[in-house]
Amino acid sequence: MITQATLVFLAGLKKNNRRAWFTAHRPDYEKARAEFIHLVDMVLAGIAHFDPRVLELDPAACVFRIHRDTRFAHDKTPFKTHLGAFISDRGRKVARAGYYIHVEPGDSLVAGGLYMPPTPEMKAVRNALLDDAPALRRIIGRKDFIAAFGRKLPGARLKTAPRDVPRDHPDLDLLRLKSYEIYRNFPDRTVLGPNLAKILIRHCATMHAYVAWLNDALDRGLKPGS
Repeated sequence: MITQATLVFLAGLKKNNRRAWFTAHRPDYEKARAEFIHLVDMVLAGIAHFDPRVLELDPAACVFRIHRDTRFAHDKTPFKTHLGAFISDRGRKVARAGYYIHVEPGDSLVAGGLYMPPTPEMKAVRNALLDDAPALRRIIGRKDFIAAFGRKLPGARLKTAPRDVPRDHPDLDLLRLKSYEIYRNFPDRTVLGPNLAKILIRHCATMHAYVAWLNDALDRGLKPGS
């Protein structure tokens, strides 16, 4: 699925993050992008078995541009040095829980959940936790979930309790989270192996209940008048 040539291109781009170099290696980028889109297409087909709403997504539309938006960034390097795609039931350009695929030499991963949500979405998730945190704990406490993503959600946390939440609240560990992503890294040998798509689909299946819980929280919490 992903060839050594793709990792070589990305490693070269990291060392030579300049427009002239990228232009000279544009054919290598197009080949790498085509490989990645094909991988995303296979993962979409696999996810559709447990989340049919993603079946109609265009895999190319799930892939992020390699060009960086440097207008307000201190780092002015023009290109990302990885290939990334976000899959959700409403496409890529939404504040929505979903699945993320990332290919980068030495730092490839599959991720999921809700990354640094805006205030309304954050409020919706916290309200859902206040209503029924045990439901989420059952999901993240499953043996397969722990084996894949660890015992503790890795997202950034507030230093103290959120506003209007007691500091002795039994679910403070979850309520303090500012981000609800989970992830699993893979070595390059896995990325280059013949079973990459199957491995990614299996991890997406493991996180599906987690993603669904977050999206259900958003659907309930962001209704008009809520």
